[in-house]
Amino acid sequence: MAAISAVHPGSSVNGADHRNSRRVAVVERDPNLRQQIQHSLLTRQFAVVECANATALYRNLLSAPCDIAVIASDLPDDNPRNVALHLRQHSDIGIIVLDADAGYGASDGYHEIADACFRKPVDLDGLATVVTAMHSLQHHMRALPARAGSGQAEWELALDGWTLRTPDGASIDLSAPERSVLLRLVNTGAGGHPVSHDSLIGSLTNDVYDFDPHRLEMLIYRLRKKVAVMSPLPLPLRAVRGMGYLCTIVRASN
Repeated sequence: MAAISAVHPGSSVNGADHRNSRRVAVVERDPNLRQQIQHSLLTRQFAVVECANATALYRNLLSAPCDIAVIASDLPDDNPRNVALHLRQHSDIGIIVLDADAGYGASDGYHEIADACFRKPVDLDGLATVVTAMHSLQHHMRALPARAGSGQAEWELALDGWTLRTPDGASIDLSAPERSVLLRLVNTGAGGHPVSHDSLIGSLTNDVYDFDPHRLEMLIYRLRKKVAVMSPLPLPLRAVRGMGYLCTIVRASN
């Protein structure tokens, strides 16, 4: 596997800053589907890098990073989970998985490492909408000032996951469902990545497709109210349309 140069906000490659360049890698073995996705994204003013396999993706990323990678689940030379995990370790790239089995339970593992998952045949308009939303979110996150070393207090989830601590010093005891959802948000969403609704529901039940999604919304609503009773600060949990939820809570180190 080719090594990918680490690319972080503020860095540049070959003397040019590629942040927010609207560059999307489409990693799909079917050339017809690649071209369809490319055409759809071009209408949204994205630059598309076509890759027939993971090797081509790694080779392209060495010369110019992408903001988002759309990865098929049936690559000829690597497992998409391995590809996604490798990308996560070296960049803040957004990841979308295209899965022929999505919706039938076989793709549950992808929600752990992907920002979004689409079933084949692909809804091109829906995919383009999510890519656009993901890029806008990246632009927003990269524009935020770095908090490291700023001395600012953070929202913090206790190491055991049972207590949420606010920046103004309040400690909020969590129920088992609240703990499960926040642990999934903090662990899977590390680095500013939205966590999908299915992934959050998967933290509450083994049968994602027999679970009423409104129960998740109600849990989050009640958690916001619980926080409001204990602190004037709003829970740092943001709904990202078409993608899920993004939070800036961090996990306690001790």
